[in-house]
Amino acid sequence: MRLGAVVRELGAFRLTGHGVDVRVSDGLLAESRRFFELPQPERNAIDMIHSPYFRGYSAAGSERTLGEPDLREQLDVGPEEAPVRLVAGDPPFLRLHGPNLWPASLPTLRPAVLDWMHLLRGISTRLMASIVESIGLPRNALAAGFSGQPHERLKIIKYPQAAPAIAQQGVGEHSDSGFLALIVQDGTRGLQVHDGTAFIDVIAAPGEMIVVLGRALHGATAGAAVAARHRVTSPPAGSERISVAYFLNPRLDHAGYGEEALSVVLRSHPQTARRFFADLL
Repeated sequence: MRLGAVVRELGAFRLTGHGVDVRVSDGLLAESRRFFELPQPERNAIDMIHSPYFRGYSAAGSERTLGEPDLREQLDVGPEEAPVRLVAGDPPFLRLHGPNLWPASLPTLRPAVLDWMHLLRGISTRLMASIVESIGLPRNALAAGFSGQPHERLKIIKYPQAAPAIAQQGVGEHSDSGFLALIVQDGTRGLQVHDGTAFIDVIAAPGEMIVVLGRALHGATAGAAVAARHRVTSPPAGSERISVAYFLNPRLDHAGYGEEALSVVLRSHPQTARRFFADLL
């Protein structure tokens, strides 16, 4: 299926020819697995509850989709930034700018993740231009919102097997709020996209990335680009699943995106929201 057709009809596809050596993505997945092998107290030490910027570790069940807890552990990362010095009248989304939380006993994780984000910013920016061109828009139609420091986010995710007595919601059915996500995964099944009739498995070969388009891109293209409906089911008994998802979005100060980004994290992480954003709830 040609790019324009899949953008209009499904909103998700496999990406090849991106130029990243498979050894780099495999190394990132290995670093991610090492993070989840750290003792639980070390992961808890960088829990998101300590971060007013919604960065850090979340235990299984801490994040919700459609009001239901997701069975996944994760580490949320963004650009390494200094907090913004706010003055009266500044929009509250500026409070999302700030530093990350990293595990002290795994110093190799930080450079691996930040280097990966740098690589994927370039890939996803070029990909964005190809996507809008494929649906008949100029290649630079959306470029203004991504100049300077776009709102990047990355999630390192572990999906453990679910107990037989509970729901198999690794992540519940949803569409992403932002523009696009690029995902690498360890080969274990679980990611599914709705094709208009049913959910289908999305399987990528080693070195391939999975692209998932979101609602902000749907709106920015007047509905031409579909926001993919997707979910992740828990892995089968005796296994777990590791994936790394990179999200590219425009600057927080561009076209109302900051308000949407803040709204999403306040809903998804209620404990952190109550601690640091009680004035907005």
